[in-house]
Amino acid sequence: MPKQPISGAIPESLITEPAKEPFDVWWPKYAAEVEKSVTAAEQYLEVPTATISSILQDPDYVATVKTYAVIEPMLNDLISTRRPRSVFGVMSQDESEESFQGFVARLNISGRTGKVALAKGLGLLRPDQVRFIEGVARVRNRYAHNVRNMHRPLQDILAEEQQGNGKIVEDVTGISLKLPSPTLAPTLKMFMYHRLADYLSDALKTLKPPPLPSGGLLAGLSEYFGQSHPPK
Repeated sequence: MPKQPISGAIPESLITEPAKEPFDVWWPKYAAEVEKSVTAAEQYLEVPTATISSILQDPDYVATVKTYAVIEPMLNDLISTRRPRSVFGVMSQDESEESFQGFVARLNISGRTGKVALAKGLGLLRPDQVRFIEGVARVRNRYAHNVRNMHRPLQDILAEEQQGNGKIVEDVTGISLKLPSPTLAPTLKMFMYHRLADYLSDALKTLKPPPLPSGGLLAGLSEYFGQSHPPK
């Protein structure tokens, strides 16, 4: 496995200073966190087990289209958490929520008025996640809009896109690389999958935050400070 720097990894503590542990110790921990994130996303999206994790075994075309297909519904739900509130209560909460969710679903994913721009403006995406989604969308369009590309490897599509966007490989995979690169070509899909797992992990922190402790937030804070600063 190549020892490449990975941006947007999960959890951050495993990535920011991986040199503290040997690679063969650190990597399994990282891979386990990736799978944990993917499993949680499959449960959230209510899809069969291995629907997302099978990306690693899928052909590059299927893997890219599936990655995009996972990104978009999560993005829709993220944006929907910032639904505008009715000032005068003209619409019921259910009607307002359903209307806003429909509006979000109809938006294009890219462009100045698209979902990515909206999510970015709402503070729901980090800059590297914006670049990841936009990069995957470009590659997905190359696959989906030309049947002749269906059997082409991801490296070929990225190499062509790299001519106009020198950062697209890093955006999609998290590794800085000039293509073609026969040695690392087989790992491109894997690192795209890891970037997806990072995006899913962050999204679920907003969509499914951990429950408050019994007694509510203030009780949890009291418990925390009581443990952190026991009486003398």
